[in-house]
Amino acid sequence: MFVPPIKNELLSSPSGFSSQYDLHFKRAKELLSGGTNNLNFVVIPSRRTKKVTLEILINELGKIAYVWDKKTINPYLFALKHSRYFILTSDSTSMISECAFTGKPVHIYHLPFKRFSARIVNFHKEFEDKNITRKLDEKLEDWNYTPLNEAERIAGIIRPRIIQ
Repeated sequence: MFVPPIKNELLSSPSGFSSQYDLHFKRAKELLSGGTNNLNFVVIPSRRTKKVTLEILINELGKIAYVWDKKTINPYLFALKHSRYFILTSDSTSMISECAFTGKPVHIYHLPFKRFSARIVNFHKEFEDKNITRKLDEKLEDWNYTPLNEAERIAGIIRPRIIQ
């Protein structure tokens, strides 16, 4: 079982290797090594991350962060519970949505598009408008927002239809 120090945990998901994005390791190293207020970083690649990419993540970031190697139990749920902040790449819409139910700050590192996606742009605009996410800049910020509760929202839509 994964049990890193839980004080000031931070989950980072550097997927960025989808067909739409190009992740730059130099920037990832800058994010993880500079001005982090003694945070413990947990880097969790997506299940679609290729083996060669995982090896690069481990080699490039392994000295400054815990990089999950996919050989042990996935620490994702642990990180959701114990992280103080989340840094996610902009292509990780599922992870962004999952982190949004925690009420904790979700910082988004916007990767350059290889191919424009209006769906992704609209997703980020909606989450920024609801104050759930903010663009990652030079410092990690704290803020509050109403956590997403999609089960409750959908129940509110379905319940009146069932009762009719």
